[in-house]
Amino acid sequence: VRREVEAIFTSMGYEVLDGPEVELDYYNFQALNIPVDHPSREMQDTFYCDDDHTLVMRTQTSPVQIRAMERMTPPFRVIVPGRVFRNEEQDATHEHTFHQVEGLVVGEGIQVGHLTWTLRRFLNELFDRELEVRLRPGYFPFVEPGFELDVRCPFCTEGCRVCSGSTWVEFCGCGLVHPNVLEAGFGGRDDVDHEKLTGFAFGFGLDRLVML
Repeated sequence: VRREVEAIFTSMGYEVLDGPEVELDYYNFQALNIPVDHPSREMQDTFYCDDDHTLVMRTQTSPVQIRAMERMTPPFRVIVPGRVFRNEEQDATHEHTFHQVEGLVVGEGIQVGHLTWTLRRFLNELFDRELEVRLRPGYFPFVEPGFELDVRCPFCTEGCRVCSGSTWVEFCGCGLVHPNVLEAGFGGRDDVDHEKLTGFAFGFGLDRLVML
């Protein structure tokens, strides 16, 4: 499934990137608009690798966003598939190691419509059918505005166990890249004016996609 996801996005002009699984707190949190005292850190049960809490097992593939901005010249489109880690008790719905796919598009004039078209196109390609999607408001520190994207259940029309009877399946978090993240990624570069840039980002669980 990961190879299929990569094939669909590369056909849309995306580059596939990778990044370290043992990550600096700066890239995993601070540069993504999540400062040391930010309450969202409590939502991410983190494996810390040192006493100073400067090294972490990455809780998301989003740190590669910043690494991409530091070295790539806009406009660009990238996805980042990979393993992520959360310090959670294992049960039927929780796992300490799972897989995500992060997406990032940066350029000028990027709007929410570009985001929804991209995700709908991807899902239609993956499931080989036309699927309805919708956006709901959602909060993520690294995007503004932020959304939750739902997809119409591929398995029913009136409700089933997969969609808990709602006919919608929650698919991913997404939104327009927060200006603070653009500044963190491009602010140290003389060749890029980050104030002229916009972008969108999304992240979904590959494990959930496999189950679907």
